[in-house]
Amino acid sequence: MLEGHISRAFDGALAALHIRVVEMGGLVLDQVRESAVAYTEWLVAPARHVLDRETEVNEYNARLNEEQFTLIARRQPVAGDLRAIMAMSSVVHELERAGDEAKKIARTVAGQGSRPGPATSRDVRHLGSLAVSLMRTALEAFDRLDPALAAEVIAQDKELDEEYAAGLRRLMTRAMEDPRQVTVALEAAFVLKSLERIGDHARNLARHVQSIGGDPHQHLPETVMTSSGDSNRG
Repeated sequence: MLEGHISRAFDGALAALHIRVVEMGGLVLDQVRESAVAYTEWLVAPARHVLDRETEVNEYNARLNEEQFTLIARRQPVAGDLRAIMAMSSVVHELERAGDEAKKIARTVAGQGSRPGPATSRDVRHLGSLAVSLMRTALEAFDRLDPALAAEVIAQDKELDEEYAAGLRRLMTRAMEDPRQVTVALEAAFVLKSLERIGDHARNLARHVQSIGGDPHQHLPETVMTSSGDSNRG
């Protein structure tokens, strides 16, 4: 897909960058999957594994940003080439933010917070499955640079948002029925929100795939900053 650029050397550098971003995506996908399992099964070892690998996610982020700046400085790309590099930079940002959300979930378990009951675990497991599926499909769209598959991700994010709202309502109902569940409910609400945000990052990633495709009707999404203060929780 990344063909027809200024030179063969530039083609190679851009393709290599694309591959490394996909590699980072695979790591983040594993982080999301493992953190969700750690919470629903209340397993400390996987949670700590997620926290240990957070350094790898940050290293990918720093290294890829440096490679992107170097590529721009050396090759001075224009038009579609520059758009592709900038979109990949945005994809890296979305992946790093998704990794942060996985880290927050893992911290709840590793910090020995309040263990969720069966109903709450079931809600988190369902939303986690949707978030993992959405991120996986978004990464497939990016790997293949497939705008049609990216469009599916954007449409499916609405389902995740609806399931998040429904899960949150059920959680609040349980807390009101049993005040002893308030602490559990608060922590679980943060976990549900993290999974919802991971879905948002997958959706934004898909929009960046569309921008690489050069669709004049698609625009780069605004960075997810709707609750930047909350994003720094923990």
